[in-house]
Amino acid sequence: MIIVAAIVVAATSLAVVLVPARQGHGAQLRPGAEAGEEHEATRTIRGTTCGVERWPVKTLSDPEARRVNFTVRPATVRYLGSLSASPGGQDSRSPLETRVFGVQARLVSVKREADSDYHLVLSEGGATMIAEMPLAACTTGAQHRYAMSTARAELERAVGGPVGESWIHPGLRVRVTGVFFFDFPHGQSGHARNYAELHPVTAFRVLTG
Repeated sequence: MIIVAAIVVAATSLAVVLVPARQGHGAQLRPGAEAGEEHEATRTIRGTTCGVERWPVKTLSDPEARRVNFTVRPATVRYLGSLSASPGGQDSRSPLETRVFGVQARLVSVKREADSDYHLVLSEGGATMIAEMPLAACTTGAQHRYAMSTARAELERAVGGPVGESWIHPGLRVRVTGVFFFDFPHGQSGHARNYAELHPVTAFRVLTG
């Protein structure tokens, strides 16, 4: 009986080790989130809440970040939303994700997400897309970290201070530059048809109020 019990305990322990913390793209909901609502998997880094899903790519910390061509290509929100979706992996990029685009659009909404990113909704000509600004504490060791931090500071200056977890609606006409990125569907507000984003944002400028 003692031997059988030991085997059961060992098997149970092994099962606990092998069960993943989350499966597929399904991030764990933040406390209080409803099913179908926008959500992100998060982790804590030195007391700061940061993201998980494709996080190296989102913060220019991946090995392929050196492949990114930072020559800015002018584009429209509608055009970027019309491209065929071709996302890379957790720490790899598709060819489109090595390009940087600059768009002029209306900044209709902003909020701070559970992973500490600023989530921007850009609108132009009836089309929308998302741009994201990581928190500096979540980008240690990343390329172009200063540019990302400066862009976030410029946004805060434009809206009068740090952005909280509730939506604000600046209505500013802005120019946003960032690395092209394909996200997966998880209930995002303001997403493009193909889930294209500028992520991370590397430059932000207000054009008109």
